[in-house]
Amino acid sequence: MTTLKSDRKGKTAGTHRLISADEDPGFLCAVLHGIQDAVLLHDTKGNVLSYNAKLLSLLGVEENQMENIGSFFDFSADDINFQAGIKFFSDAVDGRDQIFTWQIKKPSDDVILDAEVFLTRIKYGRKWAVLATIKDITDKKRIEHELVNSEKRYRQLVEYSPDGIVIHRDGVIKYINPAGARIFGGAAEDILGCEVLSFFPEEDRGMIAERLRKLYKDETTMPVAEAKMLRRDGRVAHVEFAAIPFSMDGRTAVQVVIRDITQKKIQEEYIRYLALHDTLTGLPNRDLLSDRINQAVERRKRDKKKLAVIYIDLDGFKPVNDTLGHAAGDIALKKIAHRLNEAIRKSDTAARIGGDEFVVLLEAVHDKKEIEGIAGRILDSINEELVIDKTVFHIGASMGISIYPDDSKDHVKLMAMADRAMYVAKNNGKNRYIFCGG
Repeated sequence: MTTLKSDRKGKTAGTHRLISADEDPGFLCAVLHGIQDAVLLHDTKGNVLSYNAKLLSLLGVEENQMENIGSFFDFSADDINFQAGIKFFSDAVDGRDQIFTWQIKKPSDDVILDAEVFLTRIKYGRKWAVLATIKDITDKKRIEHELVNSEKRYRQLVEYSPDGIVIHRDGVIKYINPAGARIFGGAAEDILGCEVLSFFPEEDRGMIAERLRKLYKDETTMPVAEAKMLRRDGRVAHVEFAAIPFSMDGRTAVQVVIRDITQKKIQEEYIRYLALHDTLTGLPNRDLLSDRINQAVERRKRDKKKLAVIYIDLDGFKPVNDTLGHAAGDIALKKIAHRLNEAIRKSDTAARIGGDEFVVLLEAVHDKKEIEGIAGRILDSINEELVIDKTVFHIGASMGISIYPDDSKDHVKLMAMADRAMYVAKNNGKNRYIFCGG
C-alpha cells in the first residue's frame, strides 16, 4: 500500500481539454494531492491500494500508521455504518456510482466525523478498482443541526408564546399561533386567509389601513399601539400590538405580536370609575360633577341656552342614623340617590358630594319655569315616605338654585351661589327650593 506518486518528469500542458490517461503521472499526482477531499483507491474487496495526503489529515495519522488500516470498512464508526458501507461498496463494484453520508471514526482519537462519500468503479491496470472521494461535512452537519434546533426552539417559542403572533402579507393572514387564535376568538384554520382589516371596527379601518401601507411600502417598524378588535365570536377585545416587516419568499410580510389587554382596560376603567364616582351610591362625585358643569358651561356658550345647578342638603336625615344606625343611613342615601335619578332627565346629572349633600346639574333648560318643574319633582321624590326595616321616615330637602348665565358664567361661582341659596332655604323653613337672589 503506497501513496500516490510519480517517478517521471511532467509534460507541458497542451490546449484547453479534459484531463486524460495520457497526462504525466507527476501532474496527476499533484492534482490528487492538491484537491480538498480525501481520495482512496481500493480493490474490489475494499482493501486500500493508495490514497492522497488529504486522507492522512482527515484521519489524523501519519503515513506509517496507515499500514494498520487495510480496508475501507476499517473507517466505519459503528456496525450500522459498516453494514451500509458494505452495501454501497458492493453496488459500486457492480458499476453503479454511489453517493452517501457516512460516519468515520478517526484512528488517532476515536472522534466521529460526518462524511460525504462518493464511490465509482475505475480501471486499475487490467483489473477493476473502486475510487472513493471523501468530504468532511462534520461542521456542515453541526451547523445544520444547530439550525434545525434553533428553528425548532423558535417554533416552540412561537407556538407556546402567551402572546399572539400573527404573520400577514398583502393584508391577508398567513400564520397565527395558538395564543393569537384565542385572542382572535376562533380556530386557526378559520382565521388563516382572512383580511387583517376585517378584525377591526369600521371606524378604525382607515387608520389601520394607513399603518399597513407604511409597513408594506416604507417597511417601517410600528411601535406598540392599542386598538379595539372584532373577534370572530362577535365580542370586542382591547389589544396592544407591535409590528415589524420582514422578507418572506422574496416579498414583504409583517410579523405582529399582539396581546389581549381587555381585562387591563376593564380594571383601568373601574379605577377611573372609582376616582370619579361615589362608592356608596354610584353617583358622580365632586370631581366629575365639576368637570361636567364646566363642559356644560362651554356648550351653553355655543347654543345660548341656560343651565341650572341645584344644591341639595337633606332635612331630617339624622334620625335615620340615630334610630337604626349608619347601615340604615347608607340604605337611605342609596334610595334617595335612586329617586334623584328618576326625577331628573337623562341629560342631567345627579351627584353626591359628601354626607347628605347632593347636587343636580340641569342641562340646556329654556327658562326658570322649566327649572321649577324639575326642582319640584326632585323635592316631591325626596318627600316620599322612606321605609327601612319597617320603620317609616320623612325626609325633606333644602335646595338652592343658580342659573347660567343669569347668576354667573363661571362654573365655580355657580356652585358657590347655589350653596348659599341652599342655606337661605334651610334658614327659611327648610324643605323648599330657593333661587339665587330670590
